[in-house]
Amino acid sequence: MEADDERRILIRVVRQRLEALRRAGIDRIPMPALPLPAFPTRPAPVASARPVAPVAPVVDRPSVLAAPIVAPPIPSRAGRPATPPPVVASLFEEPGLEIVVPAADRGARLAELARQVAGCTRCADLAATRTQTVFGEGDSSARLMFVGEAPGADEDRTGRPFIGRAGALLTDMITKGMGLPREQVYIANVLKSRPPENRPPLPDEIAHCLPYLEQQVAIIRPEFLCLLGKTAASALLETALPLGRLRGKWHRYRGIPTIVTYHPSALLRNPAWKKDAWEDLQILMQAMGLKSPERKRPG
Repeated sequence: MEADDERRILIRVVRQRLEALRRAGIDRIPMPALPLPAFPTRPAPVASARPVAPVAPVVDRPSVLAAPIVAPPIPSRAGRPATPPPVVASLFEEPGLEIVVPAADRGARLAELARQVAGCTRCADLAATRTQTVFGEGDSSARLMFVGEAPGADEDRTGRPFIGRAGALLTDMITKGMGLPREQVYIANVLKSRPPENRPPLPDEIAHCLPYLEQQVAIIRPEFLCLLGKTAASALLETALPLGRLRGKWHRYRGIPTIVTYHPSALLRNPAWKKDAWEDLQILMQAMGLKSPERKRPG
């Protein structure tokens, strides 16, 4: 890649990160205090009680005054190399996303990845029992991406994510709660095939499917992620913490600000959790600069 292309990509990544920080209300980042380098000090001259006779130069050696004067190297700050560090994709000292895919190419890249997913047989049991794979849908340049657990029966039948009862609730959360058209976000699952009888995904199934999801995130490059449920949170954040300790606060996946909340199916089973889920969405909305849509009062 040419130097100019690399420079443009770096500038674009920096702008995306700074914009995300601005929306999160962060306008400055404190720098750690670094110790100043210890420069050698010249000893103060000592007054002599008697004058010192000048020393004649040695004629059979080159005079030290004839040698060129070379300035000593300026010591670098403690802990920092003298040479510039290599450019990395993340500004948060984490593994970053891949090189930015131009917005005009993202739809084609996702379509090609969907074709790969449709022919995947890494999980023999899932491939044998599924009707079709459920890749994901939405805006290929979405600011916000939702990630759930796995397709259900309705999703397996239609090939679309979150269209059953849980999907209807997620749609309400997006449209009525956040004021966004569903088409403006991107929705996917960790697993692309339905587990038999909607059982929880097995660890090897998650391991087989996770690279596909990681590629989806890298292509779309959303500004924010919302992980729905423990399976999605554990897979992307690589944590075994319970959902109660993950929700209500910010996390990061490859430099992307990430919120964890309850899966819509869990909210259908436990309606009392909807209050907590709404609080999580409000944290997300504040960072995105969104306001709740005004509800029409009955006439």
